[in-house]
Amino acid sequence: MFEKNKLRIVLAILLSISFITGFSQANYEKKKPDNYEELVSWYKSLEEKHPEYIEVFKANEVFGYGKVDGGYDLYYVRITNESNGFLKPEVLFLGGPHGDETVGTVGLYWFTKWLMDRIDENDKWIRNLLDNREIYIEISHNPYGFDNKQRWDKNGWDLNREADYDWQGVNSKLWGSINGKTLCSFIENHSIRVGVDFHGGARMILYPWASTHKEISAISPSGKIYYYAPPDFYFYHISSLRLGEFVGSYGGTLNEDTIGTIPLTVGYEAPGCIAGWAYGASSRAEEKFVKGKYERCNILWVTPEMSKTKDPPERQFGDENSGYISEVIKIALHQTDIAQPYIIWLNDEFFTGDKINLEWQVYGALVVEETYVFYSFSDISDGIKGKVHDEYNGSYRGGTYWDGKIWDEEIEIPDNATDLYAVAFAKVDGIYSNIVAKEIYGNSYLRIIWERTNESYYEELNTSDGIEKIKGNIWWQSPLLHIKIGGISEPEEGYLYIMGRKIAKIGKTFIIGKMSVKVEGNYDKVEFYLNNELKYEDNEKPYEWEICNAIGKNKIIVKMYYEDRIREESLDAYLLILR
Repeated sequence: MFEKNKLRIVLAILLSISFITGFSQANYEKKKPDNYEELVSWYKSLEEKHPEYIEVFKANEVFGYGKVDGGYDLYYVRITNESNGFLKPEVLFLGGPHGDETVGTVGLYWFTKWLMDRIDENDKWIRNLLDNREIYIEISHNPYGFDNKQRWDKNGWDLNREADYDWQGVNSKLWGSINGKTLCSFIENHSIRVGVDFHGGARMILYPWASTHKEISAISPSGKIYYYAPPDFYFYHISSLRLGEFVGSYGGTLNEDTIGTIPLTVGYEAPGCIAGWAYGASSRAEEKFVKGKYERCNILWVTPEMSKTKDPPERQFGDENSGYISEVIKIALHQTDIAQPYIIWLNDEFFTGDKINLEWQVYGALVVEETYVFYSFSDISDGIKGKVHDEYNGSYRGGTYWDGKIWDEEIEIPDNATDLYAVAFAKVDGIYSNIVAKEIYGNSYLRIIWERTNESYYEELNTSDGIEKIKGNIWWQSPLLHIKIGGISEPEEGYLYIMGRKIAKIGKTFIIGKMSVKVEGNYDKVEFYLNNELKYEDNEKPYEWEICNAIGKNKIIVKMYYEDRIREESLDAYLLILR
């Protein structure tokens, strides 16, 4: 008997383990693909689900190149709202040039999926971002190395040493690989503002220079000295520090000890790396380091070193909330945002009352030097300028969404007003027009700095999307905000009414005898409901409905329609109306 009971216990344990294991496998979501082909298939599955946002294409074929040694195609991904056209600020992310450094390569897929999940959830910010950005991802810059878990490509070349900026032939040929040729052609046919190539083996955020201008130094706002300083040192430095804060410390702390120019941070020079070429190869002051002619560099290019282990185990990749996947999402999101300044309203599109507090946030910048609203109750061209907010003027950072800053302006609504029109303005990043070593560099190298600090800057670029026109703006403005003023004017919540007369404030709404619900504003139509039952529809002013035959606690609901928008307002009321 004892042996039989023992056997039953063992079988029960085995069945439990089998059930748990089976359940875990059924709910397990694979985070790392086995190879490049599988990773590409993941992107293609997303493309099938979201064809209006995602396109996967063979960039090597687009530019007339053959396959990469090893028989690979170089798949690139474009992410944008295709329905509203192209010619938007572009950003570019590269899956690791060193094949055995996997965090960025894998994480970029999860960034793409995260974006699509936010679109499915109708996230206002992400929808706005994809309406106004073209995001490009090179799935892997080194698919052979990715598959074979090695740094080099099939030729034994280092794909981050072949770029035409201070190229010195270190384990490479000058643009010798199809990978490099494709990348170069892609950038020369686009207008990339921000770029990132992901690496591993350390925990850092790196920016140019990599092997030149050792003698040029700059002092950060904290007082630390940096050598190999680029002309746009301050923009690079402050934006990278902010990025480091946002990314977090899962893989290690990112601060001034781990953020900086390449030789000062990693401890050795890296001639021919992608970052230096993408940033400086189009600038005249750098011609002595460049053999070819390029027009489309001037890119804010950074190199995150994600993990001290080049190929971390799958458990460390985590998800959108934790681990390396979360960190790659944050890097890609922050760098996509910074490509161009913009303003987002936080207000709803309807309002009721005698005052309104307009709220807005500034994105895509490091510091808000000035901001204000311009508003009108009829014609925005003849409006009122609100208070100028300039408390961050002269600072290197502050006043943006990334600092948690919400700007506001309280506006009194005049009698009989039915509409409010408002535009928010912001002047940003002017401090970054001051560059390091002007006598050597001349001016800023960054397209994103020209655009926001030089009003006379104008550039036409013949791109794969068509002619892109980039114009300098000192002041950036929001979309026009149109708020319909109005809502339920009677009864007022918390008052006692007898035969339509307001008697006293008692904390709850009581209505005894004849009473009409009145709505102020200017709408296409207004619907009146009692407890979700439609009672009356009014298509012209004044919008009114007389309550009939209602006793006890009821919910009065009003729906106001204007063009394709609707606003619902309700209040609970105790009714004693017998007619």
